[in-house]
Amino acid sequence: RFKKYLESNNGMGEEKEDVLKTLNKIPQSHRNLIKDFSWKFQGGNTLKGDDKHVGYMDSQEKEIALAAPWNFPREFTALHEIAHVVFERLPNQLKQQWAQIVQKNIAQQAKENPQAKDSLSQDPEELFCHCYGNFYVKHKIATYNNPEWMNFIKNLPQ
Repeated sequence: RFKKYLESNNGMGEEKEDVLKTLNKIPQSHRNLIKDFSWKFQGGNTLKGDDKHVGYMDSQEKEIALAAPWNFPREFTALHEIAHVVFERLPNQLKQQWAQIVQKNIAQQAKENPQAKDSLSQDPEELFCHCYGNFYVKHKIATYNNPEWMNFIKNLPQ
């Protein structure tokens, strides 16, 4: 249904095509999690009225909104917001496993890339979303391209 909604929504223009291409990169089960969500696109580096965020996912309203961020590809931002839905549905055991992997690797990641220290100083869910986005995005972001993190994302339940 979600794909049909996007295909029939003529108001989205090229964003519609971009979303469809991106959705085809992720597992079907992950696409199913957001099939009833609507998409909102905004210009500007951050969301209107929010100078700190480039996107949001509201599972209650079933909505994903994206700005046009300067430092991140919009595709990465879309995947990041989808990852919040995926993370919400992960069993606690996998969330705990993720937190342990992050804790184990974060110091080494920051050592290898000192400029990324602030980007890596986030809670496990945010880092999961960055890594999920990085796993599927066309142009990878070095900060979140840790092999063990990517392997975790690769092996998520389908």
